Amino acid sequence: MTNFAGLIRFDGASISDRQEVALASALGQRQRGRLHFQRAAHAVFAQAVPVAELPPGALFAADSRLDNLADIAAAVSMSSRIGEATYMRAIFEQRGDAGLAQLLGVFAMAHWDEAGRTLTLARDCTGGRALFYHAGKGFVAFASHLGTLLALPDVPCELDERLLANFLALNHREREATFYRGVCRVPSRTVVRITPGGIAQRHYWSPKLDAAPPFTRDEDYVARGRELMDRAVTRVLRDTPRAAICVSGGFDSSAVAATAARLGSAELDCYCGVPPPGLDRSLRDHRYLDESDKVRALARMHPALRLTLVTPQAAHPMQADPTRFFQTVMPMPCRNVDNLGWFSSIQDRLVQHGHRVALMGIMGNLTFSWDGRFCLSSLARQGRWLELARQARALARSEGGSLPRIVMRLGLVPLLPPGLHRAFQRMRGREPEDVSRFSLLNPDVVESLDLPRQWRDDGFDPTYSTRGTSAQLRAHQIFDQLQISRDQIAMQGDSIETRDPYSDRDLIEFSLTIPETLFLRDGVPRWYARQLFADRLPREILDETRKGEQAPDWFESLNARRPLIEAEVERLEASRLASRLVDMPRLKQLIADWPSDARAADAQMPAYRLALDRAVHVGQFIRWVERGNE
Repeated sequence: MTNFAGLIRFDGASISDRQEVALASALGQRQRGRLHFQRAAHAVFAQAVPVAELPPGALFAADSRLDNLADIAAAVSMSSRIGEATYMRAIFEQRGDAGLAQLLGVFAMAHWDEAGRTLTLARDCTGGRALFYHAGKGFVAFASHLGTLLALPDVPCELDERLLANFLALNHREREATFYRGVCRVPSRTVVRITPGGIAQRHYWSPKLDAAPPFTRDEDYVARGRELMDRAVTRVLRDTPRAAICVSGGFDSSAVAATAARLGSAELDCYCGVPPPGLDRSLRDHRYLDESDKVRALARMHPALRLTLVTPQAAHPMQADPTRFFQTVMPMPCRNVDNLGWFSSIQDRLVQHGHRVALMGIMGNLTFSWDGRFCLSSLARQGRWLELARQARALARSEGGSLPRIVMRLGLVPLLPPGLHRAFQRMRGREPEDVSRFSLLNPDVVESLDLPRQWRDDGFDPTYSTRGTSAQLRAHQIFDQLQISRDQIAMQGDSIETRDPYSDRDLIEFSLTIPETLFLRDGVPRWYARQLFADRLPREILDETRKGEQAPDWFESLNARRPLIEAEVERLEASRLASRLVDMPRLKQLIADWPSDARAADAQMPAYRLALDRAVHVGQFIRWVERGNE
């Protein structure tokens, strides 16, 4: 990965030597090696990779890994391979936003048109590369790493209280704004244009959610899915002779590993996190604790996979001292602190073994291994009542639940408009806008910022009920939701670049056309994935209907950090912003009532694993920023 940054003057002034030195210094903190500069009368770009000769007044910078380079080269009539940035610049200058829509893969790019006084910033459809900008008085600065942008002297580091409050409430529907006032991200599948007259942004590409089903036979969907899966894995491995794969006992990452082994195009090291021996845990319904038996079965089926089991120990340094995370990974809080420790331990092992690329299956649950939760409501929309009744009975048998409740929850509730849905929740005794179950956000802040109104406007549902349609929900989560998590994964590429075959746009587009009745059939969730991967996964994985527990040692990690958490309370109270956002009396009560062991903690998991751990982490982030601003 190659970081880049730039500075534009819209006030007629030239870029000063001081500003150029500051840009080089900020970028140099993230990018090793010599920096290469491009200069125009009122702009300067910097990155580590030299750029081919450009027309006078045109500046271009990009970080990319394109999957359809031959198609792009043909489209711009280039026969020789000069470099991805050259092809990207050419197709953008020739075709504009339509050219960006043709780019498959991951990228972030910046283009300055001196004559037209226009800065264009763009990011790939799933946010595989990051890009941020700040529009100040008479200037604009941008960078592919948020830390680089914030290191510039004229970019403010003032925190946004509303964004932090929404983060604590798990409302992650904000696309553009970051935690810092005046500092914005370029969202995924978005082009941003900045001129002296203002800022405009738009999607340069959108999926066709109303596309007709491409096939009528189940076997055709399976054949096409296997073809796209093989191609997607081939694409992410094409420049990686030695790959690491983070695997679990689920369908997604194991299918990536199995597909890579079948292709035989790279050395494959698989890494799986496992709990320590004798871990005492009360399992939730339909969950299992240890994934090692399943990944061992995968390795037996595919001997090319070299398996390494990693057992995280207590608290990872990224958790115990989050300053390290804010400084080295990203200057933002992490959404799930428990997962931060678990996956950082696995990443440490990858780095120790010399890996720079890790394959994962992050988007699998939203594409090929979707659970089909909209199956009954989809049948209701189509008026297929007999089939709805048949599928509901099968689901009731498999889950051991009540048939009327299943029909109501999965068949009718998803069809309710927002107002009726909130009324239905209240009839069931649930306050639809109460986040206290999983958050320590101060109720006074919820009221003073009028957050429930914003949540309704955003379409944020704190009850996480199934509503709408499958294609709508999945497309939103694939392309727009959780921009913060996309930023984190993209910016981690400085140490380990994460690649996800399920983020392949061709694969995503096809998955959104698969009928919902293929994902849930005869009471079996993920039915399509079981057929799709039957040629490459062992029965131990294919026949499993439970889910593996992520970070099963969460309480051991939290308990190891208890003294640090207790010491943090006084520091949080000294911060005006942290003490206002966090429900400090409830935080203190949770600390006073600390569970005696893991089994006692399991009974209160949302309060400790989610609410307490996240609130303390956000408070530490606030204090870190405040110390930097002193």
